[in-house]
Amino acid sequence: LDICNGLRPEFGKGTPEFYKKLSYRCMDANPNQRPKVDELYDTMSFWYIFTDGYKAYGYYVKEIKEAFEDADKEIPNISILRKTNRDAIYTSRAFSFKNLTKPINSSLITSYLEKDENNEEYQDSQLIELGISSSL
Repeated sequence: LDICNGLRPEFGKGTPEFYKKLSYRCMDANPNQRPKVDELYDTMSFWYIFTDGYKAYGYYVKEIKEAFEDADKEIPNISILRKTNRDAIYTSRAFSFKNLTKPINSSLITSYLEKDENNEEYQDSQLIELGISSSL
C-alpha cells in the first residue's frame, strides 16, 4: 500500500519527457487532476496519427515520433528484475482498507506537475483540449 504514500513506478532510460508528464498526470493522487479518457485518446491519437510538419504544444510531430523511436532502441537494454521465491505459493487475498492514509503524490510527480504549471513552453503536458479537428 506504499502507493498511498506517494510510491510510483520509475521510467526507464530514454522515456520521452512528454510521455512521462502525461503518465505522471495519470498517477496523480487526486483523481480530479487526472486526465479524462477522451483527453488520453486524443493525445495518443495525436502522437500516433498526425504527419510530419504538424506542430502543437511546442513539439513537431516529427520530434515526437523520433523521441518514441529513440525510446524503443532502449528497450533491449532494460532488465526486468522480478524477485520471486521459487518455492512460494502465490495466492490472491482480500485486503482490509479500513485505515488507509490519504493518497499523496510523490515529490517527483509534484515537481513535474508544478514545473508544467510554471513553464509556458511545456503546455504539451496540460493537453486539456486538443481541438485537433478544428485546427486541421
